[in-house]
Order: sequence, then structure tokens, then C-alpha cells
Amino acid sequence: MQELRAALRAGHGYPGDAEKLDAELAEQLLPSVRVDQVTEVHDPGNIVDLPTVKDILAAYRSRVHLAAGPEAAAAVDQVVTDLLARQDAE
Repeated sequence: MQELRAALRAGHGYPGDAEKLDAELAEQLLPSVRVDQVTEVHDPGNIVDLPTVKDILAAYRSRVHLAAGPEAAAAVDQVVTDLLARQDAE
């Protein structure tokens, strides 16, 4: 997720995508947790709809692919693959 955020902040994707990604991800977390308790969440899998988060990340990854060259697209793909493998392992 951090690599995707970095790519969006670097200008890959559409204008405003970095902020929109953060807002969409926050929307998934904040209804379940008070803002002053966000730092106390140790297992987001219990309070976050992970399939929805996965869909959000996939949508923004596609936007980066549209704006990036083949090397950048491959790097983002690898990061997402690693994250999904880690999620499945847990």
C-alpha cells in the first residue's frame, strides 16, 4: 500500500488520486473505530472489510498502470502480489 501511495504522490495515476485513495481507505476504517482510537488498532482484519480494501487498491493500481511505464507497472504488481500472499498466509 505504501508503494502505491508513493506512486500516486509522485504523479502516477490521475490528479488527486493520492488524496482520494487515502479518503477511501479511511472511510473503510473510521466508521468502525473512533478517530482517537485509530492508533490502538492492532488487527485491522477484525474491523475492516478486507475484500473492499483489496478492490480499492486494485482500482488505484490500475490507474498507476495506465500512467506508468512497464518497469513501474511490474514493480507495483510485485508489491500487490506479495501483499496478497502475506494476507493469504495469515
